Amino acid sequence: MPSNAGYHLFQTGDVLTAAQVQYNLQNQSIMYFADAATRDADLTGVLAEGMFAYLADSNATTFYDGAAWQTLSTGGDLTALTAGAGITITNPTGPVPTVAISTGATLTSPRETITISGTAATGAINIDTLTSTVNIRTANATGAYTLNVRGDASTTLNSLMTTGEQISIVFESPNGVTPYYPTTFYVDGNAVTPKWLGAVPSSGNASSTDVYVYTIRKTGAATFTCVASQNKFV
Repeated sequence: MPSNAGYHLFQTGDVLTAAQVQYNLQNQSIMYFADAATRDADLTGVLAEGMFAYLADSNATTFYDGAAWQTLSTGGDLTALTAGAGITITNPTGPVPTVAISTGATLTSPRETITISGTAATGAINIDTLTSTVNIRTANATGAYTLNVRGDASTTLNSLMTTGEQISIVFESPNGVTPYYPTTFYVDGNAVTPKWLGAVPSSGNASSTDVYVYTIRKTGAATFTCVASQNKFV
């Protein structure tokens, strides 16, 4: 059986052949049938890959893949959605279904993306939360530095958070015999003075690795507070 003929550019004065009508026009249209049984009966012996058929009883558009009829759509709705733990399907129909995330859901072994950099800490350092909230330096710090937390170069942290939310940032840096530490902390380029666990650090720890943990709380529009800790690892 000949295959469907794809696109054909007809010229003025061309005489249509039976093959052109069949394989350029008929077989490549979306044919209308009352149901699948009528489609199958009418197309017995003439099936060709690429045929389309609309079924009125189910409002479904089907196509023949060379072996069987497949459903292209069922009226635009999505079906057979399955909700995982902590998720409720609030509207299962399409074109865009909606779900709700349960509060108080239990997380099992969540993983975090971390940033590992061989660049020594010094000067102004940006922490992009859209990339990761954990920033690890593997080379000894070479000078005093500042930390600025943001979404990324074009996105503020303020735009990512709602009042009443918090986010935690981890910055890890080793020191050689001359220790350095973050002298100023910023959110979206604006200085925020953290409340420190124990005491406000005045230096880093020599020949050790310092890990700083900052918990940032959004308390209003572009307004943040922060609690922080300096932790020495040897």
